[in-house]
Amino acid sequence: MPDGDLLLCLDTSTPTARVGIVDGTGALRFATEATAERHSSHTLALCADALKAVGIAPSGLAAVACGGGPGSFTGLRVGLAIAKGLALANGTPIVLVPSLEALMLDIDQKVAGLSEVPCIDAGKGEIYAGLGPHPFREPLRVTPEALAARVAQEGPCVLAGNGADRHGELLDRILPPNARRAAVSGPTAHSIGRVALREHQCRNYADLDSAVPFYGRPPDITVKGVKSGVA
Repeated sequence: MPDGDLLLCLDTSTPTARVGIVDGTGALRFATEATAERHSSHTLALCADALKAVGIAPSGLAAVACGGGPGSFTGLRVGLAIAKGLALANGTPIVLVPSLEALMLDIDQKVAGLSEVPCIDAGKGEIYAGLGPHPFREPLRVTPEALAARVAQEGPCVLAGNGADRHGELLDRILPPNARRAAVSGPTAHSIGRVALREHQCRNYADLDSAVPFYGRPPDITVKGVKSGVA
């Protein structure tokens, strides 16, 4: 894939919306971000800023890559809606990237020699964690106590992401000796792009009509009166 093929990459799974442009070599050409309770007011503007910074129109993109979660319900819906809108309007393929997989790459860039356990805040006192036989296709949704018990069965590992940060004081008290926390921001647009580039090279695209986020739990409105258990 030539260097000129550019991917617009975004993730809105956490309170920080991150947008960037990644080229065909995997290099980050531009990145920007904004933190807010809701992403609907600024994510499209961040995309416009990124496109302007590298001098490309949406129609010139090789693909649009979007973090698919798990994470914030509203954030994920906003991000995917924007990605679909840009892709549909310009006939551009879309790649849906597991946000935990991208966060794992961010952790790997900051912490060497330990297994990465990416953690995204799940709300309701729980954490989405990339741990298990299918860490990104079927992420865990667990309490901090349950996560500490699970990582006790692993080798040396590091937990990072806003899920680990949210429960940092508790995790620092209960994590087993083989595990520790680290401060790592993400999922970054660059890591979304690194995963998406692999899928783009294989022409492994999401279907524009049927693609939905990896929510991690059913939205509350669909399970009224039913208490959701730990996945």
